[in-house]
Amino acid sequence: MTDTRPDIVFTDLDGTLLDHDDYSFAAASEALALLNSNAVPWIMNTSKTCAELRVLGRQLENTHPFIVENGAAVVGDFPGADDRLGGLPCKRFAPARAEIVTLLEQWREQYKFTFYGFFDLDTKALADIAGLTEEQAALALQRDFSEPINWQDSDERLQQFLGMLEAVGLQALGGGRFIHVMGNTDKGKAMRWLAAQLYPEQTPRIIALGDSGNDVAMLAAADVGVVIRSPHHSAPDIPKPSGRLIYSEEFGPAGWNTAIKALLGGS
Repeated sequence: MTDTRPDIVFTDLDGTLLDHDDYSFAAASEALALLNSNAVPWIMNTSKTCAELRVLGRQLENTHPFIVENGAAVVGDFPGADDRLGGLPCKRFAPARAEIVTLLEQWREQYKFTFYGFFDLDTKALADIAGLTEEQAALALQRDFSEPINWQDSDERLQQFLGMLEAVGLQALGGGRFIHVMGNTDKGKAMRWLAAQLYPEQTPRIIALGDSGNDVAMLAAADVGVVIRSPHHSAPDIPKPSGRLIYSEEFGPAGWNTAIKALLGGS
């Protein structure tokens, strides 16, 4: 039977809609045009910051609300916003980054953990590490809710660190290049919340696309979860998905393009 529900798309960026190496979305241009021509909302749902997504939204000509820092907040013009972030309406789900950084600095000093965080880096250092321009790195450093760290200690010490985070209501979520220390939120929870706000009287078909560990909750909570293939790491395991899973054959935005076209009947 044909699914007649309206579609809404939630997408990760790095390694998914944006190429892992050069951050280009050119290979997804056909699918982006198809979404826009069919008036299908597509929501950026990423570890990136509000400052980064404001710039990317203009580049991608996306005027929809967006989800920042792995589900920490929804930002933009939407029902249910009750706060402000960067001058925009928002809904917060996580504690402030300053609280997390203070704790990480204390633990590193007290327990001699070996790691560095974004709070240790300037724009040039982050640009060199992550392959960003200095302008992009400056935006990435403007975090509000989470702190990416590069763990350089043992696996045994990492388990100790993760247990300490859990004990204080925080978590460490793996991403493409860094571990993100954050509150008890995820992309899936924020996705479902926003979909309910945008469609209060009907249930949309939620399509989610992602490539790495911090996308697992979003992919598992979607009606259709599209796991985008990466040349840099294996596909994440999606335990107990609530809907259908699709695995792309192509990498990054090329796989994104093919999947969206197939799901929307554009190929």
